[in-house]
Amino acid sequence: MSDTVEETTRGGEFEEEFDAFYARTYPWLAARAVMLSGNRQNAEDAVQEAYIEAMRRWPEVRTCASPEAWVTTTMRRKLSKDGRRWWFRWKPVEMAGTTVPAATTATVEETAEALAALRALGTLPPRQRQVVVMHSLEGMSYRAISAELGISVGSVGSNLNKARARLSLMLDVSPELGRPTERLLTRAPEDPLTAALYGAAEWLSEGFRPEARDGFRPEARDGLRPEARDGLRPEAGNGLRPDARNGLRHGAHDGNREGR
Repeated sequence: MSDTVEETTRGGEFEEEFDAFYARTYPWLAARAVMLSGNRQNAEDAVQEAYIEAMRRWPEVRTCASPEAWVTTTMRRKLSKDGRRWWFRWKPVEMAGTTVPAATTATVEETAEALAALRALGTLPPRQRQVVVMHSLEGMSYRAISAELGISVGSVGSNLNKARARLSLMLDVSPELGRPTERLLTRAPEDPLTAALYGAAEWLSEGFRPEARDGFRPEARDGLRPEARDGLRPEAGNGLRPDARNGLRHGAHDGNREGR
């Protein structure tokens, strides 16, 4: 087989691999982006840019221990960078109803719980919302959040405590682990607040799933420079490498949770 034919074949394999990666990870990533930003348009823009960057650097990204974590971190950084321009104009936002895609397969009860969690999350200031999603939903440690956001570990803890206190009050759950109260949640997990956030993320993820089935947007792929498209056809690489993890839920998971 000539070098040209082999390169073309490998490029096609990598492109198929990226498309499969996108279809599998997009729903959960989009859900987390909405919960982090409080704005669907900002969230979708950041997610789209993160996947474009991943596509351009796919030969490198695909060899990471967790490509999902790489894309998730890129998405968060883009949201944080863009958010600094509008944070000073922040006001509580409505992250429910017509602003997000509804999960058509969810029960009435699941939808009510998800919308309640999203409405509560939308009342938090941006920094508190970032910290509580990164810690309680993504499982990141205080130190990891501190490093990514450029704030002190003490500031992480302060914002997290304020966020958990307000969310717990609005959702009528205990702010402390292992003390469930009479609440909107029908489950009795170890941490009902984290369960509420996970439930909302799963509901959002299901709503975004049809978009993932449509595949990566053609305009994004076509908008890449020729040399960027060539990035999908590296000169090195032997076959397809299975992703290190299945699913996106723990893609950005930092193994050590601190400060609980």
